[in-house]
Amino acid sequence: MRPIILKFFILFLSISHLPLMANELNFSGYARVIAGYLDEENTDFKGYDDSISFEPSSLIALQAEYQFSDKWSATTQLIARADKDKDSGIEWLYLTYQATDNLQIKFGKLRAPFFSMSDYTDVGFAYPWINLPYQVYDNFLFRTFEGADLIYKFNTDNVELSIEAYIGQEDGDVEFNNNQTGFTARNLRGLIGKLNKNNFEFRIAHYQGNLGLNISEVTEFQQTLYNLNFVQSADSLDTKGVAKVQQIGIVYDNLDYFIRSEWVNIETDLDFIPKIQSYYVTGGFNYAHFTFHLTFADSKGEVKSPLQEIPIGYDPGLDQLAEAYNNIFLTSAATDMQSWTLGARWDVLSNLALKAEFTTIEEGNGSNSFFDTDENTTFDGKSNLYLVGLEWVF
Repeated sequence: MRPIILKFFILFLSISHLPLMANELNFSGYARVIAGYLDEENTDFKGYDDSISFEPSSLIALQAEYQFSDKWSATTQLIARADKDKDSGIEWLYLTYQATDNLQIKFGKLRAPFFSMSDYTDVGFAYPWINLPYQVYDNFLFRTFEGADLIYKFNTDNVELSIEAYIGQEDGDVEFNNNQTGFTARNLRGLIGKLNKNNFEFRIAHYQGNLGLNISEVTEFQQTLYNLNFVQSADSLDTKGVAKVQQIGIVYDNLDYFIRSEWVNIETDLDFIPKIQSYYVTGGFNYAHFTFHLTFADSKGEVKSPLQEIPIGYDPGLDQLAEAYNNIFLTSAATDMQSWTLGARWDVLSNLALKAEFTTIEEGNGSNSFFDTDENTTFDGKSNLYLVGLEWVF
């Protein structure tokens, strides 16, 4: 059991003797059944291929909240995912202290608030798409962290403002070069500002932390370079450094039509890890119980050039060493991707929705592809993804 979770339960027991003014236990949940088909043979895109699959996005979750008093509550969420490559189990586990009407503090295992919809990325009923734009919401960032989150809200005439700050840490796995890579994030901290006025919302955020990647092949090769006195090249393969994220989100929704956009910039001190800028712009309208939307999304990666410290053309061994060094940068290069998504939603009941989507995807240059293609397959980086889904909240 992680130390912070142990501390959580100690705190849970320590406050359990407080007067139970509300003394209520509430349950809620959500589920989604998503079927997808990719019209490309011998190619995989985020778990979808040329056979109908329900696995990548289907899930069910149950959330429980216990109100100890008018100020203290505990929340946990259990989730079961159909995708065997994604973790199931405890998604959230935290205490909430409502210090004042304006100030709220949470601590425990929390959802990492990197994006505008981070709090409900799995709750498909809460947004028009079936899957959130991949370029923004399916990058190298992790979903949860362990720590504390503080939100202060204040209102003026027709305007609601909030400031959110959090600190914490996390470790686990992220997808890198189509492989699961272990990571640690320490001294994680962030600041978020949000403004709501009538039908308009603006969000701006900055996060950073000390990132460490567990890539044994890179660290072993780095040590080889140190042993051969190629110090600068070895330093450029550091797997520990500072990671920074900037995010801006804009929403306008007047219930008849809506416009939404997010922009995210991710960069680190690690030379061989690409800098990524991604965004999406979506627009749509509501007609009776139906919603129609169109989304454009784009992601671009930029990786630093490898150093030219190792001499080439003098010794076959040094040539192989230089090639292996350069290959680390080449295989880390993020792939550019553009997509258009056309979708429709039908709210059958107040808690049940049917959705359908068509997405056309085109990749550019880069080795860190969103697609996973068989070695002997010729693929031009273009494909279409068809999705249908049932969303339910209860």
